[in-house]
Amino acid sequence: MGGDSVKLIKLTNAAKGRIGEGLIINTDLIASIFQHTQEDGTEVRVCYGMNGNSWEVAESFDEIMDMVKAEC
Repeated sequence: MGGDSVKLIKLTNAAKGRIGEGLIINTDLIASIFQHTQEDGTEVRVCYGMNGNSWEVAESFDEIMDMVKAEC
């Protein structure tokens, strides 16, 4: 088995109907993260995956980057 391991971070779901639920994302699959304002005016970050999926999360850019850096 190789030395590569899956790098996971736990974030807080901010998608309507899932607000506050835990969300585990593989950092190797994140293509980009951008700011989004939901219909109610709530600002969230959207993690866009290389597989075409996306996840709205409550954490700030800095919080996400700190988690990603800690996993490297």
